[in-house]
Amino acid sequence: MDKKEKVNYAALWRWACFSPRRTVFLLRILWHHWRAKRRHRRQQRKLDGSIPSVLAISPTMHCNYNCKGCYSRSRPANDELSTDELDTLFSEAEELGIHSIVLTGGEPLLRDDILDLIAHHHRLLFLLITNGSLVTPDIARRIIRSGNVISLVSIEGFASDTDERRQTGAHETALRAFAHLRKAQAFFGFVATNTAANTPQLATDEFIDQMVAIGCVIGFFTEYVPCGPNPRPDWVLDESARAAFRNRVLEFRRRKPIVLSQFPDDEYGRENRCSGAGRSSLHINSQGDVEPCPFIPMAHENIRHGGLIAACRSPFLRAIREQPELLQRHRYACSLFEHHAELDSLAQQFGMHGGQKP
Repeated sequence: MDKKEKVNYAALWRWACFSPRRTVFLLRILWHHWRAKRRHRRQQRKLDGSIPSVLAISPTMHCNYNCKGCYSRSRPANDELSTDELDTLFSEAEELGIHSIVLTGGEPLLRDDILDLIAHHHRLLFLLITNGSLVTPDIARRIIRSGNVISLVSIEGFASDTDERRQTGAHETALRAFAHLRKAQAFFGFVATNTAANTPQLATDEFIDQMVAIGCVIGFFTEYVPCGPNPRPDWVLDESARAAFRNRVLEFRRRKPIVLSQFPDDEYGRENRCSGAGRSSLHINSQGDVEPCPFIPMAHENIRHGGLIAACRSPFLRAIREQPELLQRHRYACSLFEHHAELDSLAQQFGMHGGQKP
């Protein structure tokens, strides 16, 4: 990453210096991150496998929204990991030196146990992706008391963009969630899926300035991948639109007091290599299946049989990592989705059928 691509970390320090509570929050996160990296190096030397630094976990696939183009709408919603199973999974992650857990879904806050589990595992940093509909003043206060949560509220741009994709009133609901989080002095931000339909709006100064004024310290852009039921190929960005949006994000980083991350560009880097399949990240779905990433519902292991160590030693994920061409993206925002046919063939070699375990 060259100088013009550097994230505006000064925005973090300005936010942290606003109050002692914020300063303590950021220093605690940095301290646990440093200690996790040390544990990660020690454990990686012992393990015959690859320990990711980040886990994406879907604790539930239930959701109170029915968003267009959602990759997860066709996922099974039964047989979810229990509270005890999630507790064990988080403990294993701590011991292996994994420092961050991205909670996605589904709507994670539909699980009554999730905030208690987060508070119990204070050595982990949780990035909680929520549609905001369940964020109340009490929930916001519980989040800030935990001291290890970055809340990311989903928004698709302005009111017309958000309500069109999510549901009528979704934009107003997201703004209300932001307000509750701001009043609690939480560390929060936005997450937006950029498509051919809404990227022109997301790329405006007006949108970024609105997010800054709301109190967002961080923002994530995730380029649309046409997977799941009823995919929208017309939402896929072409090369010129993708390059133009990347340039706008780099410009915002130089000018705006907010930390911005853009996927896939910031994940793949100059080498154009996916971080999934256990290289730096993997996905565990609500049934415990260990998947290369959230967009690829294929699993050879389940954490109910062998735990997280077995997941890190997955021969299926190792086979993906050993074929570098599978980690290279071209047309789409996800290389593994782009090479779905090759992954299907590879899965058959492991006795997997239809993206599931035998």
